Amino acid sequence: MGEVEISQRLRVSRGPVREALVRLEQEGLVSSELHRGATVVDFARADIAQLATLRVALEELAMSEAARNATDADLAKLDDVVERMRSVRTTDAEISLVRLDVEFHDLVYQTARHDRLYAAWATIRSQVTLSLLRRRVLNQDYAALVVDEHAALASTLASRDAAQARSEATVHVQGAYTRLLAAYDGKGFK
Repeated sequence: MGEVEISQRLRVSRGPVREALVRLEQEGLVSSELHRGATVVDFARADIAQLATLRVALEELAMSEAARNATDADLAKLDDVVERMRSVRTTDAEISLVRLDVEFHDLVYQTARHDRLYAAWATIRSQVTLSLLRRRVLNQDYAALVVDEHAALASTLASRDAAQARSEATVHVQGAYTRLLAAYDGKGFK
């Protein structure tokens, strides 16, 4: 669908639609082709595998830096997100769990106090969200695992052990993407 058609459907001018499509393309969520319009990106298995390896590298650094730099206020914010995850998990609101999952990791990156690392995270945050949304559909275990895993991450950060935080980040992210990739294999995705 092109920007003209989108602007007509939404009854807005083309400028904001063009800006939104450019941003979505920068975030890797849409693909635009000249004279063909924009289409929503559907992640192939290879895309998920690449996102996983990149995310492991970023999360390891984020968790180790956050363990070194976390204040009591930072740790309280992370605990608050975990508590909100617990309350949402009981209501079967999996989309809310995904939002809280991303919020938790956003706070970890902020707590790391590493501007370029946060910028790198910001460039893939939307793709991570999309992969989490897909995971919650493909993996029935998402709601059961997400709270406990994040509670463990928050606890590790509170211990201020950077090496352990790095290690747990690896296990957390690799485990999530291993389950997602297994679901891709089981569903016959490319």
